[in-house]
Amino acid sequence: MSTEDHKLRPTGMTNAAENRLSTMISLVNKTAQEAESHAQKVDARLRTIEEMDLPGKVVEMSRILSGLAQKEGSAALLWNWPAMNAEQTYNALQHLVDWRETILRRFFPRDYYAVVEPCWLSHPDVLHLMGALCGMWHWAHTEADRSVLRQSEWLVRWKPMLVKDIEQALEPCRAEQQHVARRDPVRPIDREAEQQTIANHAQAMQAREDQAAAELAAAKTASAGTTG
Repeated sequence: MSTEDHKLRPTGMTNAAENRLSTMISLVNKTAQEAESHAQKVDARLRTIEEMDLPGKVVEMSRILSGLAQKEGSAALLWNWPAMNAEQTYNALQHLVDWRETILRRFFPRDYYAVVEPCWLSHPDVLHLMGALCGMWHWAHTEADRSVLRQSEWLVRWKPMLVKDIEQALEPCRAEQQHVARRDPVRPIDREAEQQTIANHAQAMQAREDQAAAELAAAKTASAGTTG
């Protein structure tokens, strides 16, 4: 060992102790480098999210759909699910299913299989997202002022974003098999069972509406009798 090395070593430190200290310093340096690398990756992801401007996209989609809602005779169906009665819900679901089978399945089979599960009607968020996916397709393809630019925007912007959101909403069921039965990859949806589910849903809504109407009528009758 050189005189210089001897000066740098603390008094009484053995070679073994020096080796352990060197190893510890190396581990600390390695950990610091990994932490810095991780921080850089997080910063990069945050910058990507900021560049995507997700809040801005949501606001823009809302603006587009609101504009369609104000157009008289608009071809795009805009669904406010909570405000629908039984008949409106049934018709909207039928249109949504028909669009899914005739457009999404035929022209975008990969996206079709990504968003289709027998339990989709059990997920209110999936219902809203599918409605938006269908509504934005109409905005791009069937409106009077449709354009190639709109069609391209639906393809590269709205479709990928909405399909990804639907996949994420369905992922817990797929991962944990909560209420998803084993499916045939070629025929993931039992159309007869799905139609029955839609009919049952509409019938249940109609029964609630009839009950509410009967209770309201009875209350009015009771109120009239008390007044008289």
